[in-house]
Amino acid sequence: MAGRGAAVTAAMAVLLAGCTPAPASPQEPSPPAVTTTATPKPPAVKGAVRTNKTTPLSLRAEPTTQSRRLARIPHKTTITLSCKALGTSVSNGTRASNVWNKVTWKKKTGYVASVFVDGGDSAALSLCQQQSVTPSTTPTRPPNVEQAIIKAARSQRGVTERKKDCTPYGGCMPWDSLYATWVWNKAGNAVPKFSFRGDLFNWAKKHDRAHNGVDGVGPGDLVLYGTGPQNTKTSTHVDIVIEVLPAGKLRVIGGNVKNKVTERVVSTKGIYGWVDA
Repeated sequence: MAGRGAAVTAAMAVLLAGCTPAPASPQEPSPPAVTTTATPKPPAVKGAVRTNKTTPLSLRAEPTTQSRRLARIPHKTTITLSCKALGTSVSNGTRASNVWNKVTWKKKTGYVASVFVDGGDSAALSLCQQQSVTPSTTPTRPPNVEQAIIKAARSQRGVTERKKDCTPYGGCMPWDSLYATWVWNKAGNAVPKFSFRGDLFNWAKKHDRAHNGVDGVGPGDLVLYGTGPQNTKTSTHVDIVIEVLPAGKLRVIGGNVKNKVTERVVSTKGIYGWVDA
């Protein structure tokens, strides 16, 4: 019996030896976690508008001098520049640049010429994302047209009628609108000749250049008096703006004022609209 027990014990040992688990193979080390960091958006840059004291800076729909003007930003106004874009070249009298800054001002977003803005060429500003540009239907106008308009307008001060309503500006008829459109064309700002100022305002509406009231009016623009463009009783006169003055006043020049071209200061009361130069 003892021999049988020893045999059984030996057999059990063999079986147990076969059931011994194999040693575990070493585990592959886990790859290190990868942390991704979003590229920070370039900061916006603040800059001050630097024009002369009487000429505001145009905020335009596209980075071109021919695109629609959205607003005028006064001299020394602090604005936030979000990015920069390339457009038509503009000179400030000292240097020229084709860089424009994208700006939101008074809830209107557009572009201003960087040569008139402190920090407009800052390296911290990223390039604006490219976007398709819709061709403007607004007739083209040269750079700095406002000053050209004022120069042409003032060159005619004192011109009088040769006889009743007969002037060099076209025909023998009420001629305030004929004078205004003559000046614009002389300055290179193409516009049809209109003898009735209401027709001038309606033409400007079709080209997105007519505005009600006086908010935003500036040098070179046309202001129309009365209540609307419907007829000669509702639209009574048109002048060219020379300068925007405090306390609701404008310095203007116009034709057919006491039968001659006259420069004077007027109140903005009684102006129903203006046409963008």
